[in-house]
Amino acid sequence: MSENTVTFKGTVNGLTIIIKPEAGFEEVVDSMRLKIESAGKFFRGAKLAVRYRGRVLNETEKSQLHELLKSESGATILSFEEEIVDNSSVCQKSNPPVSERNNQIKKYMFFKGIEEGRTKFYRGTIRSGQLITFDGNLVILGDVNPGAVIEATGNIVVMGLLRGVVHAGSDGNKEAIVAALGLNPTQLRIADIITRPPDEKGTSANQVPELAYVRGDMLYVERFLPQR
Repeated sequence: MSENTVTFKGTVNGLTIIIKPEAGFEEVVDSMRLKIESAGKFFRGAKLAVRYRGRVLNETEKSQLHELLKSESGATILSFEEEIVDNSSVCQKSNPPVSERNNQIKKYMFFKGIEEGRTKFYRGTIRSGQLITFDGNLVILGDVNPGAVIEATGNIVVMGLLRGVVHAGSDGNKEAIVAALGLNPTQLRIADIITRPPDEKGTSANQVPELAYVRGDMLYVERFLPQR
């Protein structure tokens, strides 16, 4: 079974499931179950509108995958529908104007490093069940509570306590970083490198600002302010 048979992609409105078109249905079920298990607390308590694309599902297969999500993810599944592609839009995009092509090129060049690119600022606490995603750098001016998920293709900086799930460099950029005034996530991921904090991680009373980064396919965490 290929690990790419089923891919989960978080969106602002919920979750998109990308299914390998040529995969057999049993393979799809097994892969989806593994994805749900590996996601851990990602879904728990969330309310998700789910769309799928790639493989064509009949009504029985669609119903079975819907039930699998409801029973094993821990999330409330608001809907489970096929993602419809607007063919007219696809035709228009096949030969985009020069200015649009330039914008597309810029998009893929933005996050080869960590020092530039679009940045979104979010002010407030990210609560359990919330999902915040952005195609760029993401700065949270507040806390990220357990059960919340934040994801960005660039860097993520939290000006508060980070105790939820965080995924920086979600487009595969291992140059991305995660920084927080209190870094204690339930899951920390940069590109495809995943780690969890040790059980003995300190409480908010003795948190220090920390920075997470990838070096040589290993994820490291260190203080980012000088010690005095």
